[in-house]
Amino acid sequence: MAASRPSPPAAPPEKILKESRHWELLRIRRAKETRRSVFRVDGHYVVKKFEIPLDVRRYRRPWLAEDACLRRLDGIGAPRSYGWCEETEADQRVVWLVKEYVAGKPVDTFAAADLPAVARLMARIHSQQIITDDASAGNFIRTLDGEMQFLDFGRAKLFRRPGFRFDLHAGGELAKFRREGLRWNAELWQAFVPLYVEAFGGSRFRRVRLHAACSAATALRRLRKISQGKSPRS
Repeated sequence: MAASRPSPPAAPPEKILKESRHWELLRIRRAKETRRSVFRVDGHYVVKKFEIPLDVRRYRRPWLAEDACLRRLDGIGAPRSYGWCEETEADQRVVWLVKEYVAGKPVDTFAAADLPAVARLMARIHSQQIITDDASAGNFIRTLDGEMQFLDFGRAKLFRRPGFRFDLHAGGELAKFRREGLRWNAELWQAFVPLYVEAFGGSRFRRVRLHAACSAATALRRLRKISQGKSPRS
């Protein structure tokens, strides 16, 4: 497993935002009540801006999960978090999440040569009791030094300890990776599984349980798609 990178100088998010000079908008979208913007700032940071109307009482807080996941991973296989802060602008609640910018090339499709690094990365994330819940190819990046990292933990789930419930979610995540990461490529999937199992470790019983959960999640999704009149591979 790759060693943790040296920690960048600690700075509160408020200070980073205040002293920033160059902002580049990367993308913007709306998810239900929340307007989300992503910026590259000063070539060193990625800043996520969440804008929620003050009159909205129930809303998701993806910055909490992302910050907690990045801190738990501590720079291995993911950017570092500098934290988040909240303020009010007019009739909007505004939350800023600041994390490390990682230079590299986003993954479009995986090749066989990528599989050992991807298997180690997913095993590392799962070993920290984190489920990304978004294991599509576009959330992986090949860094300039050849590493593989996972970038977006906004939908992630954190667990306090390993166990049956976690393994069910991990199996579901592997099923999603098979579908959205490897795009149902049987050859890549068959090569990936033993690499992941070797990197993840654990007891034989636990590995069997993960495999069973993955197979069950795949079968249930296929049945649901068929019942909806859609392709089982959609």
